[in-house]
Amino acid sequence: MIRNLFLALFFFFGPALLMFMLRNIILLLRIWLVVRNQRNQQQDVIDITPVERNRAPRWFYLVAAVLGVASAVAGFMYLQTVDSERRVYVPAHMGQQGEIVPGHWQSLPPAPK
Repeated sequence: MIRNLFLALFFFFGPALLMFMLRNIILLLRIWLVVRNQRNQQQDVIDITPVERNRAPRWFYLVAAVLGVASAVAGFMYLQTVDSERRVYVPAHMGQQGEIVPGHWQSLPPAPK
């Protein structure tokens, strides 16, 4: 009985779905052809009017270069004056008493100048 019901539903809805998909494919194909024909019928207009090239003034490039060099020098001088602390990472290990010591950062002695 279930088999007969399944076959009846399959042969009832199967052709209907197939025809619906075929109809949609044909409609999409017709729309694509209409759009393609309309696109081919449009004329391309080539504009040949001269365009004035607008550049930034030379002083702008000069100011940008001066500001770039000044910021680079200021950053370099700042890095030279900052006394950064040198550290090294010590991974997790077993201590002398046998307990686990978690990993941590440890300070190094200051570098000789």
